[in-house]
Amino acid sequence: MNRSSIQTLIIIAMGVMVNSLLLACGSDEGNPNEPPPSSACETGSNPNVTFTAAFTDLEDIQHIEPLGELQVFHNFSAHTYVFIKPEVTEVPIYAPVDMDLVNVTFDGTDYQPMFRASCEVVLRFGHITNPVTAIRDLVVGQGISMFEGQAPTLLSFSAGELIGTTSGTAQAKSFDFGVYHSERSQTFLNNDRFHPVETFRHSTCPYDYFTADLRNQMYDLFGPKPLAQPLNCRGPRGKAGTIAGPWFDTVEVFSTPYHGQTEFSPLLVATTLNGTVKIVRGTEINVYRTLLGAATYADPEGVTTEHCYEVESGGYFYFQLQADGTLRVERETSGTCPSEFPSTGYLTYYR
Repeated sequence: MNRSSIQTLIIIAMGVMVNSLLLACGSDEGNPNEPPPSSACETGSNPNVTFTAAFTDLEDIQHIEPLGELQVFHNFSAHTYVFIKPEVTEVPIYAPVDMDLVNVTFDGTDYQPMFRASCEVVLRFGHITNPVTAIRDLVVGQGISMFEGQAPTLLSFSAGELIGTTSGTAQAKSFDFGVYHSERSQTFLNNDRFHPVETFRHSTCPYDYFTADLRNQMYDLFGPKPLAQPLNCRGPRGKAGTIAGPWFDTVEVFSTPYHGQTEFSPLLVATTLNGTVKIVRGTEINVYRTLLGAATYADPEGVTTEHCYEVESGGYFYFQLQADGTLRVERETSGTCPSEFPSTGYLTYYR
């Protein structure tokens, strides 16, 4: 074999070695939003996990606001809100399934532990006042990705085991419960607005993982009442061809939004579970409401051209949907709805 042939074989062999290393370590050519293979996870793969224990004492819960309910500063609530009865001081928090603690943070008031039920399924609790000592002792300074890098197991818990107690937030007596699945992506009217945020992209309904009896008990707590409650979490609130759902004040879609929320002054229009129309706008702390039965009430999911809502706090919001899919919005803090949409002074929002 001549020298040229030997050099060629060496180059080929080196190329095979490099390709092997890239496959083993992960190259930069893949989708950065995709989680690593399940084999990289200590907990074990099981995309169809079943939760067999209640996550709290359900008789002490006043109501549950499911996925997608409207909250100030949010375009989409990627977890559920669990409200404790006024007369109950605090409630226990239990592991709903065998699961591993992978992270816990503390914001100076309460704790946010994160657990892995399988390589594909992650649970997160928020506003936990008193986690068990073993969890409190593992507090770190910052959160971590739910799926990227597959964090090592810190502690293991069995289904039904106590992980702490909570009195919820000082304002609302509520705590957060969210479940996320790496292989089930949430669908939005404009995925590019939301999918860069991991919790938005992988959010699922926590109560769909429970056994049938527990799931029904939790659905019965969806509220506030009195309207007929959904049979599952409602998910993203946008409906194509209507004014319902989230809107943004820039046509540009940013690749790294701050939770796709307040940075771009979005607008959110939707109904709550008791039928109230809520309008949430950007960084404003006010939530504007039009009650079911009010003179200007209309379900946003049925508004396909234009509608004006007079809100409880005063004034009105006048929405006009355009043929190009944009939304014009006129807001006045006093007065009543005019007979027609104004020709100037409105803001334009985009999906």
